[in-house]
Amino acid sequence: MIRSANRNDASKISELIYIIWNDMELPLIQDNDKSVVLDVIKQSIEEGHYRNYFEHIHVFEVEGEVAGFINTYDGGDEAVLESNWNKIDFKQDFKLEGTPLPEKEADQGDLYIESIAVFSDYRGQGIASKLIEYIFNYAKEQGFKNVSLNCEVENEGAMKLYRKFGFEPSYDRVLSGHDYKYMIKTI
Repeated sequence: MIRSANRNDASKISELIYIIWNDMELPLIQDNDKSVVLDVIKQSIEEGHYRNYFEHIHVFEVEGEVAGFINTYDGGDEAVLESNWNKIDFKQDFKLEGTPLPEKEADQGDLYIESIAVFSDYRGQGIASKLIEYIFNYAKEQGFKNVSLNCEVENEGAMKLYRKFGFEPSYDRVLSGHDYKYMIKTI
């Protein structure tokens, strides 16, 4: 079942975001203990109005457990959402200059897929595909004409999945020192 996330989902979602940010080799992950980073991510989901705020997230549940999530927002809101990081009164001390994701990722007017992830126990069950299909319908309901995302060039499996859904590479982008393709699907 796919549903809107709520604050109670923050612990599970933060675990998945940690995996993504670790793969991206973000300074927040590299310069702090995992438990601290998980607490910081959780707080940003619960109260931050940051890009990973729970109101931007839909979760896929299996037997009452969060199996995966997809995080989307209007690409035109990205800069404001990122700056909201600085308004969070974090309970944990941590090392980070600036914000976690300061580079521009999304284009104005797109419903941007910030992240999508599924716990390893639930992979291979089509959950990511169902979340993507759900977001296409959600985007139409919200009046968007495009859905977009960034896919790491070296992630051939993800690239294949996104192309299967009609995403087409638009241009190259470097994020956190990694090469990405900005991919767009017109809906």
